[in-house]
Amino acid sequence: MITLHGTLRQSGEVTIKEKPLVKLWIEHTTPRENGTDDLKIEELFLDADSAKKLPPQGSPIALIVRAYPSGRDVKFAAVGVAPSTVAKAA
Repeated sequence: MITLHGTLRQSGEVTIKEKPLVKLWIEHTTPRENGTDDLKIEELFLDADSAKKLPPQGSPIALIVRAYPSGRDVKFAAVGVAPSTVAKAA
């Protein structure tokens, strides 16, 4: 698994096929060989149970994610909140 470090920009509860989820918008940067870092916002879904102790908006967050191919891109699926983030949020 991969740990995605970034800033929690926004979160909101949604229901998809009668399953409660939390949609997260995570801002992170990717270093480049030349020039400034690339800024990207990932939209991820997380189980409502796993997202009970999210840090406040604008705070650093670490998520455990699984990478998967989507055409020529690489996308991420959230698995859970990293333990270090939960300890800081409590």
